[in-house]
Amino acid sequence: MRTKNQSVWGFTLIELLVVIVIIAILVALLFPAIKQALLKAEAAKARTTILSAATAFKAFNNEYGRWPGNPTTPAGPQLLSTNFFGSNYGNTRNIVFLDTSSKDIDPATGNILDPWKNPYRVAFDASYTNSIANPFGAPPNPITAGVIVWSCGPDAASSDGLNIGPTGSSANPGSSANDADNIVSW
Repeated sequence: MRTKNQSVWGFTLIELLVVIVIIAILVALLFPAIKQALLKAEAAKARTTILSAATAFKAFNNEYGRWPGNPTTPAGPQLLSTNFFGSNYGNTRNIVFLDTSSKDIDPATGNILDPWKNPYRVAFDASYTNSIANPFGAPPNPITAGVIVWSCGPDAASSDGLNIGPTGSSANPGSSANDADNIVSW
């Protein structure tokens, strides 16, 4: 039994609920910032891989005097594959031009995947005129480069004509809106 002189220390239920609500509001305000930071980090990783791949292709060209490929390699934009640097594609000295983590490679196809698990794309200047048609048809067209590499970004949609993403097709082929989040080497 309590006497009138005894004081009770502690928080009331209302005070605890107010503190919990304030903490929940602060956490809710942080989530968009954290998500945006993660998206920027993934885009930075994709940009680094794209530039590394372009540099690897240029090193291959400097070493062998031609772009990687074999007689069955199609012309135009292609998916970036680890096969490009194998002996079947002309790397007879087995030089490591591009070092990729195994978690960034699709085990079924050998395609190198961006942070959103979509294959990177690549196009070469097969005519050696230092000119490649822009795969999106947008300026600059043509692109002044020997090799270009790109990612379709988080939405996996692109108007590059390959129409390959996690679902097997672009959301809206031919639409420049698909290209807004693409990450490119040019």
